[in-house]
Amino acid sequence: MPKKEQNRQFAVLGVGRFGLSIIKTLANYDVDILACDRSPARLHEVTDCATQVVQLNAADEEAISHLGLGNYDVVVIAMGEDFEATLLAAMVAKEQGARMVVAKASGMRQKKILERIGVDQVVLPEHEMGAKLARALINPNVQDILERSGKSIVEMAPLPQWVGKTIIHADIRNQDNILILAVIRAGKTILPVPPDLEIQQDDILITLGGPE
Repeated sequence: MPKKEQNRQFAVLGVGRFGLSIIKTLANYDVDILACDRSPARLHEVTDCATQVVQLNAADEEAISHLGLGNYDVVVIAMGEDFEATLLAAMVAKEQGARMVVAKASGMRQKKILERIGVDQVVLPEHEMGAKLARALINPNVQDILERSGKSIVEMAPLPQWVGKTIIHADIRNQDNILILAVIRAGKTILPVPPDLEIQQDDILITLGGPE
């Protein structure tokens, strides 16, 4: 009998508004989720959707090291209020061999510092909401592309020349160097995006890279 494939492993450090959004979105998929925060009240909010919850101080290097972040496919560091703790968690996750590390930054200066220490994807929540990021990360192919390209996930309206054309006919990836990860239409998310999907004017596109 073939061995059952193991669920993909996600660790989310920080269960504020951004981290909570990511956890609740990931809970809709067949994945394992570790949620960590210092607040018991915040952890209580995700007990029904996280596989495991751990209360800890993210500024405690020993506590972070004992999480075994190297065993996770994706580590999301969502602690915007404590940049020092974010840096510590990111370094531990990278050192332990986590496949992909995503971290929240509060501005461009923090973003540059996190990129300098090797964080794979830095998120500025005012531009990239947690739910959209989670939907993109759920696709292993997207992780591979993010790791190779260094581009950011962007929300954008369709360019005029795309409207009325299918994804494949518009040839967006080759012509504009933009990869469409998901389409939000009438409040519903289309993921994965079929190549024969016709782009509509009111669509919201979640893309890897955006117009230059």
